[in-house]
Amino acid sequence: MRIFVSTGERSGDQNAAYVVRRIRERFPGVEFVGMGGESLKAAGVDVIADPSSVSVVGVQEAIKKLGDINRLRSKVLREALKSDVFLAVDFPGFNLPLALKLKEYGKRVVYYIAPQVWAWGKWRVRHLARLDGVMVVLPFEEPFLRSYGVNATFVGHPVAFTESDAPYREEKLTVGFLPGSRRDEVRRLLPRMKRIAGEIRRLSPDIRFLFSLPEGHEGVDVEGAISVVGHGRDVIASSDVVVMASGTATLEAAVEGKPAVVLYALSEVSWWLGRFLVKTRYISLPNIMLGEEVYPEYVQHIKPDVIARRVLDLLHVREKMGKKLMRIKGALKVDRVAETFYKILGIEV
Repeated sequence: MRIFVSTGERSGDQNAAYVVRRIRERFPGVEFVGMGGESLKAAGVDVIADPSSVSVVGVQEAIKKLGDINRLRSKVLREALKSDVFLAVDFPGFNLPLALKLKEYGKRVVYYIAPQVWAWGKWRVRHLARLDGVMVVLPFEEPFLRSYGVNATFVGHPVAFTESDAPYREEKLTVGFLPGSRRDEVRRLLPRMKRIAGEIRRLSPDIRFLFSLPEGHEGVDVEGAISVVGHGRDVIASSDVVVMASGTATLEAAVEGKPAVVLYALSEVSWWLGRFLVKTRYISLPNIMLGEEVYPEYVQHIKPDVIARRVLDLLHVREKMGKKLMRIKGALKVDRVAETFYKILGIEV
């Protein structure tokens, strides 16, 4: 069997590699080809395309990349047509249209980490219903999608099966910063995070800072800050409080039991559109799962002095918050990926 796996940004690449490893454990003879990054390569996938140049946040940003997106989609389509199964992992703006096109050609299509149609763009549910199956990673997604006729199954979340030994941990109180992995979000959030660190330093000079930066960023000009490339989970585990971009990393922080402040910023056009499209009360997954604002959220208009004070407040309640966050790890620690994948395809393992 030849499976084409398609994914986008860094977290999706890591999650796709998790799926590949789980499938190979149950069916070692599978051949994997795909689009992704270093994690997929390390999992033994023959990676033929790199999505990093088209991984963006927001409508306005995506429009600027349309030419690159269409060229990459054509390349992936050609390779996917040579495969028996198309496994789409997250990255819905790219993967969902491609999945539908492949269904028109009679290919079998499985989606892993579905578009968040419960948050915005509910019209996409009818597209998901056309696929062979959808493997979801949040417990509430299965009943929601099934109510609209989607063959959805909750399979657990890979973040619950990863642990860090906190290699950057020290005795000093530490604040970690994760500005994300996509170029646009890093460009918007990293300067703000440096100003937040400066405000924290002014209010509490003994605080230590850790920054997890994407490729191409070697360090930050913040007094006393330690910067590493990648290793976001290790930075989270080594910190007492984390200031982070909204995304999968918020679940990693929750699983590690770490208090966090969540930031989100777009272009003004994308922000105004989002206000009309997004239907959820919260933007971070831990808050959505728990139904309350456990993680303070600051969207678009970010004031460093306000956030700095909030971070210092969280340092005093981290033990209490950690106990509440452990409920998330329990809910996510389910391992049904391989058995569900083969069940969707009608293959007995």
